Amino acid sequence: MSEQSNNVYELIEKYCLDLMDEKERRYFEMEMENNPALKEAVEEHKTILLSFDHLQSVQFIHESLDAIHNHSRSSTQILINNLKLHVNKYWKTASVAASVAFVASIMTFLGARTIYKKDTQRTYIELKGDINNLKTDQRKMKNDLSKVRNDIKKKDIQLPEGDSKFSGTAFALNQSGYMVTNLHVVKDYTKIYVFTADNQAHPCSVVKADEENDLAVLKITEEDFSFGTKIPYSVQKANPNIAQRIYSLGYPKADIVYNEGYISSTTGFEGDTSHYQLELPSSPGVSGAPIIDETGNVIGIVSGKQSQSEGITFAVKSKSLLSLLKSLPEDFNQTELVSNSIRSMTRANQVKKIQPFVCVVRVYN
Repeated sequence: MSEQSNNVYELIEKYCLDLMDEKERRYFEMEMENNPALKEAVEEHKTILLSFDHLQSVQFIHESLDAIHNHSRSSTQILINNLKLHVNKYWKTASVAASVAFVASIMTFLGARTIYKKDTQRTYIELKGDINNLKTDQRKMKNDLSKVRNDIKKKDIQLPEGDSKFSGTAFALNQSGYMVTNLHVVKDYTKIYVFTADNQAHPCSVVKADEENDLAVLKITEEDFSFGTKIPYSVQKANPNIAQRIYSLGYPKADIVYNEGYISSTTGFEGDTSHYQLELPSSPGVSGAPIIDETGNVIGIVSGKQSQSEGITFAVKSKSLLSLLKSLPEDFNQTELVSNSIRSMTRANQVKKIQPFVCVVRVYN
């Protein structure tokens, strides 16, 4: 084990034993977010510490790892055999496997970190979800879709057979079914469905698109559709400052997901002035999700992320959306976007009010 590996091990141990001060812990957790191998090594080390519930076994693991560091490869097998003899008194082969896996994870982390540093090119990823490749919650999603199809038959709405091609997030612009998402989610598709919070599917069409700003305004085509109440948030043409706190609601999986962060730059990818750069977690499926400030105003729409970072997300500024809405048909009433009924509410109550107006949008062949 190299000196660098030993230092990494010491940091992992210090973190798992809660010996870091606040600043060290925060920095170490940022490192884990950017290095999946490090995060995996930490989890495995936690497993080892939990498996050995008395000081003697923990001390023996430390002595074994020190021996790996100080002895040549030829003595490794002897050390492992001794380790097996000792640990068999408690957890036998399971603990030995965990120890070997931990050492292997440290080496994997160091190799991955070296490769990461060599490849510093930044790329932009669109956050539409490819349903055929998303395995998380797949069984639940299929059950939900089956239920939706049964409900749709009662309403005489024909949902296309098979899985959807892509998914994203859309949010309401008024009570009567106007919604907005990213253009890259629905572009070149005519079979577009919005799934509301009650898991009902509603066919919709693109009534206006903005290629330059990656925006698409959708309209649910059912004549009697209504959300029941007016939207509780407003859309503001604002110029927020760096470090301003924000949050998002989107659908990277079957259930809605809340994330929070802050504005890290007033320009987007490669200095794009029509976008913000956010320090905010994002995953495939959240394209089109609203970016909301602390008083319940929508100030942007998630559009993409930086490929080599879990936390850097880009969002279209709300002023681009407001400009697009001016060209909508006369039946669209933009005054609904001015009123904000959740301004003085707590964050949890804001989310509760907003959630019914944030939907899944799926496209089919």
